[in-house]
Parts: sequence; C-alpha cells; structure tokens
Amino acid sequence: MLFLVACQVENDNYAGDTLSVPEDSMPSSEVAKADGPDTEDVSSQEPEKDMKKIIKPDHPFGAGTFSWDHLPDEEDIECLVSNNITEIYQYLKPEYSDEEIVSFLRRMSDKGIDVYILDGEPTWSYLDNFRYAEAVIDRIAYINNYVSRRERIIGVVYDIEPYVLDKWHSTPQLIMDEYIENMKALRDKIERRSYNIEMCICVPYSFDLMGYEEHLNSLIDSSDQVFVLNYNKANEIEDIRTEVEMSARLGKRIVTVYELQPGLLSQTNNSVTYYKDGLGAIKTSYDKMLNAYEGNKLGIAYHTLNYLKVLSDDHT
Repeated sequence: MLFLVACQVENDNYAGDTLSVPEDSMPSSEVAKADGPDTEDVSSQEPEKDMKKIIKPDHPFGAGTFSWDHLPDEEDIECLVSNNITEIYQYLKPEYSDEEIVSFLRRMSDKGIDVYILDGEPTWSYLDNFRYAEAVIDRIAYINNYVSRRERIIGVVYDIEPYVLDKWHSTPQLIMDEYIENMKALRDKIERRSYNIEMCICVPYSFDLMGYEEHLNSLIDSSDQVFVLNYNKANEIEDIRTEVEMSARLGKRIVTVYELQPGLLSQTNNSVTYYKDGLGAIKTSYDKMLNAYEGNKLGIAYHTLNYLKVLSDDHT
C-alpha cells in the first residue's frame, strides 16, 4: 500500500472509486462481555469521592486544533482529550510513511476525534497553482480507500491566506478573483467525483472590512465550514458578525479561531495572541461569543496544538 505524496491531477478520468470496506465488527472485549456470564462492574462501585474527575471545557458546537509540526504523540493526545477536542486539522508532511498515517488515523478514531487534513500556501491563490490545492483532496480520497470507515479523513481545511502575498498590495482584486475561482473549482471536483469529504476554508476576520464582502460570501458558499482567523482580541464579537450572518444564511457551521503562539507578542502588543492570557481567558471570550450569537453553529479552534499543550500544562 502506498499513499501518494502528490496525486496525479492532470487526468480527470479517475472518478474516486472506493474500495469495499466492511463496517468494523464488535471489538473482542465487547464480544466477551456479550457472550460471557453477567459480572459485577467493580469500577462502578468505587466511592465517587475517590474517583478522579476531569472537568473539560464546554464546546457545544465542537472544538478543534491546528497541528502543523508533527503527528500527535501520547502527550498531545492526552492534551486533546483533557481539553475536549473533537477535531484535529493535521498537516501531513511528505515524509510521513503509510504506517505513520494509518496509525495516526487509528489513534484519533479510538479517541473519537475527527481528522481533517490541513494544508495551504498563499501562492495557491493563483490559477497556475491550482493543481497543488487539488492534489490535497485527491490524496485524501486515495487514503480513505485504504482505511476502515470509522478511520476515514473527514475533510480538508485550506489555509491559503492570499493577503500575505507581495503582489497583494498592487493587484488584490485580481488575486481574490483567481482565489475564488480555485475554491469553486475544488468544490466542483469534490461533488463531481463524489469524494464525500468536507471542504473547509480559513478566512481572516477582515475580508468584509477590506471591501471583499462578495468574495467572502462566495468562499462561505463554496465551503462546508468556514474558519475565521479572529485575531483581534479588542473586537472579537463584532469582527465576526458578517461571517456569522453569512454562514447562518447559507446553513454552514462557522468556527472562531484563537491564536496561542507566543511569537506574535512583540509585534502586536498582545492584541492577537492569548499566550499570556491563558485558556481561561479564551473560555470567557468564547462564552461571550456564544451568548452574542445564540442559535448559531459557532465552533472553536486553537492555533496551534503545540501551544494548547503548553498552556494546558501551565494550568493558565
């Protein structure tokens, strides 16, 4: 079995045929319980005061974390579970082996955590570079052919960010138009090939403030979920209002992303990252957003797993 590092995308004849993968059978431990004699559950008889309780953050619409640097190890998984993380957005480096990828998917499945593949470069905004964004969904579809149904990758999270390109300052409209065309083409391919994967798009909180409200609406319409990089601590609720309203109108889930990286402190005067504030401050912020947008599907995500673990360890 070989998972392609970059799937061939020039030939559109491949229709994403899937292998026949049977549903997982009942685990052997469950079979033994079902077939064996009735036994007392000793653990359930322990006094409640002697049982360790883990109070997890409340995420009524799901919680995820971005993971760029490495596949989660045991400490990372403990962090995911203790913070009630339900999704991970994982970058797959080209050097990862098939065994590493399958093991990662299995471990996440065992913990009930949905996996999305995270990828993107600003240059993927250009029509000439569409093939790179296209290769990601081809790779996901290919991998999903070779794992069990419960271990399959749910979708892709595109973090492209065209506004950091040098040419953005001179031709932003042209770049945005090409970017939109690429996203529409990706959506079309997913549907045409019946890939059965979700397409999620990261956007800054400021596209509407820049005058690209129509483009923003098109991006949300092309996506299954929209991730707003809501990196302005002074105005988080209002900065995301347009995105929430558009998502609600189009029936899409929206995710507000919190920055945790410490490297941004010096250049932003702590206006972006929650590294110094800690996870308690994020909970307070998110609770306020849930109250402000009651009735909307507003999830939460942390950027990144490395610093979610650091802040969890610090108990901040």
